[in-house]
Amino acid sequence: MKYLLLLFSLLTSINISACKCDTPTIKNSFESADFVFTVDIYDVNTTYKTGYWEVENSLAKARIEKVYKSSAPDFRSKEITLFGQQFNSCDIIFKEKGKFLVFANVEPDTTFFYSSLCYATQEISRLSVSELALLEQLKNNLAKEISTQDNFEISYEDLLTAPDKVLKQLMIENAQLLEHHRKQKIYIASLSALYLLTFIIFILFYKKKKSN
Repeated sequence: MKYLLLLFSLLTSINISACKCDTPTIKNSFESADFVFTVDIYDVNTTYKTGYWEVENSLAKARIEKVYKSSAPDFRSKEITLFGQQFNSCDIIFKEKGKFLVFANVEPDTTFFYSSLCYATQEISRLSVSELALLEQLKNNLAKEISTQDNFEISYEDLLTAPDKVLKQLMIENAQLLEHHRKQKIYIASLSALYLLTFIIFILFYKKKKSN
């Protein structure tokens, strides 16, 4: 039994130290996460029993204070549950109550949100004035992008609900290509109309000159 516990301890330690990623920044975290918001965590439950062992998982209840990015157009929740799993070495285990900036994704089966050590999730008190300004800028840039996409034949809502980031990128490129073709058609039609008008003026001028 002692050897089993030792082996489990070693495996857990290896798993916990396995999370590797680049140093997270506000910008790359904003681009990668599906949701970005500030929250007030008011209840934290850690170290509860799973089906096999008692491990340090976390369920944290939080009130949303401000949304900077949402991948769901109909997202209206005021409260969420943040889940962290010890066996997933990159999951953030929320242990403290307080106000946090959270970059998150959602688990569709449970609708729990989770954040990663590869994101710049942190206490709001640690954010600088310039980082808060950058968040506002990124939020505004996203709003402009959504407004631009609304003019394409493919809607931004379709992009947000696409489950795969590669698919989203392909859909964006397709929408841009459609817009490029539309502009080309307008250019060709305008040029044709100009040629036709020039031809008509030339004919009228020729007839007038001949009659004189």
